[in-house]
Amino acid sequence: MATTHESAGAARRPFFGFLVVFALICAIGMPMAIALDAAGIFYTPIAKTLHVSSGVTSYYTSFLWGAGLIALPFMGKMLDHVDSRVCVAGSCAVIAIDFVWLSFATELWMYFLGAFVMGFGVVMLNLMAPSTIINRWFVERAGFFVGLVMAFAGVGGLVFSTLGGWLILEFGWQATYRIFACVCAATVPICWFCIRSYPKDKGLEPYGLAELEAQEARQGDGSSGQAVGGSAEDCEDEGITAKEAYHTLAFPLIMALAFLMNFCMYTYYIIPSYVDSLSVGAAWPMLGAMAASTAMGAQIASKLGMGALSSKIPYLGTIVCIAIGATGVLTLCFLGPLAAVFVFAGAALYGIFHGTTNVMLPEFSEFSFGRAHYAHIYSRISMAACAGNLATGFIWGTVIRLTGSYTIVFSGIACLMAVAICVVLLLKLKTKRLSPS
Repeated sequence: MATTHESAGAARRPFFGFLVVFALICAIGMPMAIALDAAGIFYTPIAKTLHVSSGVTSYYTSFLWGAGLIALPFMGKMLDHVDSRVCVAGSCAVIAIDFVWLSFATELWMYFLGAFVMGFGVVMLNLMAPSTIINRWFVERAGFFVGLVMAFAGVGGLVFSTLGGWLILEFGWQATYRIFACVCAATVPICWFCIRSYPKDKGLEPYGLAELEAQEARQGDGSSGQAVGGSAEDCEDEGITAKEAYHTLAFPLIMALAFLMNFCMYTYYIIPSYVDSLSVGAAWPMLGAMAASTAMGAQIASKLGMGALSSKIPYLGTIVCIAIGATGVLTLCFLGPLAAVFVFAGAALYGIFHGTTNVMLPEFSEFSFGRAHYAHIYSRISMAACAGNLATGFIWGTVIRLTGSYTIVFSGIACLMAVAICVVLLLKLKTKRLSPS
């Protein structure tokens, strides 16, 4: 009798996986967003203090992604074998401590060392932890929750860029780093108490597993008279090994897609400087910043939308978003100089593409290889994404410095987006979807 009451009480309690999502939102919306999406607000004031150009301090992201490229193979194994609380809360702690280090930077090497260390925390939170942990906790609507969590990177970027800009003006960049360190440190206990590696750690099954078992049982009754349902362990073990995945056609295709999509994300970072170089930007001094904010807002909406639709129209949705992004890039390039309305339109259209990457790449990996060795496999795919982020600033930045023109960059990015669409089509036509979700 007591068992019945305990079961009924457990059924009435909110699903613990929602607390996991909340903790990931805190980690992505604060430490990760501040360390990555709000990093640019520090470039100019730090450059003045260290007596270098802001172009030099902008290599922060290159050092950050370089660290991620080195660490990613180990991060996949960590998520498979180490408590997820250690991985996520530890990453938040690394970012908080690193902000304290950066606040005392008096030499360029200290700043770049801080940027390198920051990469270990940021890459775990940005590329690995959300999709890996959510796919363990949710059989149903996993894509929606990944999109929801990653949307808060954009929200945090908007909020903390604005707040940080004001704090720098009022108190200086050193004090702002220390304030942000306190904000990030506050997320550590949240992640520790609200995250568990697997539903079984709380005596639960993944969200939506019961419905999936019932659906499979109905299909089994209709076809062979036998149920095909599985247990929570079956759900977690579903998928192929990493070695098997590396020998599939899907693996290099998803790697190529990860590299291309992240290589094209450079557009967001040059929107302010590009718009400021236009006559329409000179006439409206805040236009560049407002256009970047427009792209960020569209990115948030895109992550939410694609998260909700990812399991329903993964290939078509991705192709449409990439095509919209290419249209936005070309609008910025060829129509942006004519009027501010085209600048806003181009930025918004591009933002839709920008929000697709961190939602759809994990989905394609889970569709193609299953959940059993997801973290290990996706860590290798994330290396391609990291390499794209690392290379894009150097290559496109060099093109702009040598030619003084943004046209080549925007046209090249639009062409690479067209190649990315072809890769998605190949992925759809030539590979088998493993996951039933």
